[in-house]
Amino acid sequence: MKDRLACGLVIVSLLVAAAPIPAQEPVNVQATRKEFYDAYRKEDWNRAVDLGYELEKLVPNNSREQYNLACVLALNEEVDAALDWLEKAAANGFCRISLLDVDPDLDAVRDLPGYEVVLNRVSENMRRRRDLVYRTAAENLPLTVLPKNFSDDEPRPLIIVLHGFGGSSAGFEAIWGPAAGRLGAILVVPNGPRRVGNGHGWIDIDEADAVVEATLDYVRDRFEVDWDRVVLSGFSEGAFMATALGIRHPDLFAGVIPVAGSYIPGIDAPPKAADGDPRFYFMVGLLDRVATQARIAASDFEEAGYEVDLRLFPDTGHEFPQRTTQELGRALRFVLGE
Repeated sequence: MKDRLACGLVIVSLLVAAAPIPAQEPVNVQATRKEFYDAYRKEDWNRAVDLGYELEKLVPNNSREQYNLACVLALNEEVDAALDWLEKAAANGFCRISLLDVDPDLDAVRDLPGYEVVLNRVSENMRRRRDLVYRTAAENLPLTVLPKNFSDDEPRPLIIVLHGFGGSSAGFEAIWGPAAGRLGAILVVPNGPRRVGNGHGWIDIDEADAVVEATLDYVRDRFEVDWDRVVLSGFSEGAFMATALGIRHPDLFAGVIPVAGSYIPGIDAPPKAADGDPRFYFMVGLLDRVATQARIAASDFEEAGYEVDLRLFPDTGHEFPQRTTQELGRALRFVLGE
């Protein structure tokens, strides 16, 4: 039960960010949502169900609230009602198929007649959403930094960096540019597909996948790239996405460098490594709340047969290390085998 709850709490926290929330959201909605999450944490399923229904009245036809209500109904052994609310969430556009596939809160629902219909509807929602994300990313060019004296005379290494939640590509030329320049690499930093305040977020692995695909197509159309030396990195939420995409597309990346990224054991655990799979270089500050998760991630990846290094920084919180250029250079040398 402890492992299931730990996974569920992270998933719920991701869902909070998954749908745009009005800046002036009514106080009663905020308070009710907080009570809902408190009941969830305490495993008070009856209370959570009551609050879930209350949220549905306060924020009607919201696929996020409907999905969360389905989760607590399933945990309260009201499986038929849980499936009904999953259907409503799908009808209202819920598209997080990667979440639906793994969320342990819904284990009791997956064998019910009708679940496959919901699964197919959510898959179709994601297909449409992914197409939209790809088109939008293709129309909004990413930050691109070329090395000094750049020419297309020789293929160049490529570094793609995913920013953190609520961030943007702004500022990453200063953070990553010097290390990329020393390598002679092309640096590309796209923005996430969801608006979060004045910045952007990634939210869902399938949406992040679409942005990275659009980014690779953008680079392919413009530059000569050494496709055996492509590195994917990310900070915070971007690191979480980079790790997942490195597993999903081991043929695309020589290495992955997650910086201050979270990790959910049992859900994000990697498959057994094969020859040619990316190297992973985990970087995290010891004062960062995700430091323990990064340690577990490095251990799990190493046990699965990946080439792994873990770099821990004392007196560092949720941020890049102080000697940024040197540390990123060290990470690049490791993942590229240099």
